[in-house]
Amino acid sequence: MSDTVSGGSGAALAPVQVQASDLPLYCPGPRAPLWSMHPRVYLDVAHTGSVRCPYCSTTYQLPAGTVVHGH
Repeated sequence: MSDTVSGGSGAALAPVQVQASDLPLYCPGPRAPLWSMHPRVYLDVAHTGSVRCPYCSTTYQLPAGTVVHGH
């Protein structure tokens, strides 16, 4: 998983591509820069294929056709 964040500039960035192995998905990720820290929030990307963090607006996306087991 890539830990790209929006930086609060309002500029739209490409969604962060995540894999089934990245689940359960949470934001901020373990490699996120210190300046982008906010309370950890778990995000349900398995049902819709895409989800946006309510704190930093980073969008996470599962590639089309990804099979998620047990979520």
